[in-house]
Amino acid sequence: MLTFSFPNSQSTMSQAGKIEQQKILRVFKLINLLQSNIGKPVHRLAELLETDERTIYRYFKLLEALGFEVVKEFSKYKIQQKPGMDQTLNYGTFSQEESQWLRSMIESQGKGNLLHDSIIKKLDVRSEVKQGTEQLFKANLSRLVDEIGLGIQQKKQVWLKDYYSLSSDTTSDRLVEPVAFSSNYETIHAFEPASKSMKVFKIERIGEVVLSQEKWKSEPKHQLPGTQLFGFTGKNKFQVKLKLSKKAYQLMMEEHPNARPFMSIKNRNQFYFQGEIPQLPGLARFILGLPGEVKVEEGEELKEYLSEQVSKTLL
Repeated sequence: MLTFSFPNSQSTMSQAGKIEQQKILRVFKLINLLQSNIGKPVHRLAELLETDERTIYRYFKLLEALGFEVVKEFSKYKIQQKPGMDQTLNYGTFSQEESQWLRSMIESQGKGNLLHDSIIKKLDVRSEVKQGTEQLFKANLSRLVDEIGLGIQQKKQVWLKDYYSLSSDTTSDRLVEPVAFSSNYETIHAFEPASKSMKVFKIERIGEVVLSQEKWKSEPKHQLPGTQLFGFTGKNKFQVKLKLSKKAYQLMMEEHPNARPFMSIKNRNQFYFQGEIPQLPGLARFILGLPGEVKVEEGEELKEYLSEQVSKTLL
């Protein structure tokens, strides 16, 4: 069972909290892995959760005690959905305090907290576990995205720790130069020095992201397939700096997520986009659609293009 201890020393408590965080996160990850229709063998679950097979079997017993039915089919384990259960059920939510605590487990070092017991008791198929696990994993993925985003902003190499490769069924550390996210933030386009090629990595398969102190070394080889920024790709590089209103900043964040690594906030109320874009039309359409909300501070080519488009509308 997952329990908290209350050590006397502050350092011991911090370490114990970190261990409890890892245990609880591991249980949530196991639930997520077992919800697959195909299932996974015990040795694979142990590898993905960085533990041993005996611990996986102990977690099976915990889940069964909490109301889950863990079944084995063709040497693979999964959670059996109960007959007649509506998969679109609107599950309840955790309390505000519990949600904040779950998020803090991912975003910072976990510490002992009595809220732990109330959350563990809710781990059954009729409770908030579905939404809770989704919140937990979204928080974790968001943290990974933020770290990768720093690598893009600072043009630094990053380590994708414990990355799981589906093709080889192996886990390894991968050193990459991150270039851009996919529009749905599920993958990252990055140059891998070891293979000397651009590759696509799924965010959810990354165990941890560690920012290296090494700068990009192969930027000329950072070729992106498909859509890049503002709906366009290409080899051209137009350097621009925009000052955005809060409204324009929010819209850019929502409509063009690949632009997020190039966006910043200064003094809490000043919003900026600064980076290189491959073509002008996409960004120009965004600016023209928000009259008075965007100021072009740098980018002579963009200013000229905007002036041409405004002139055409006046004819």
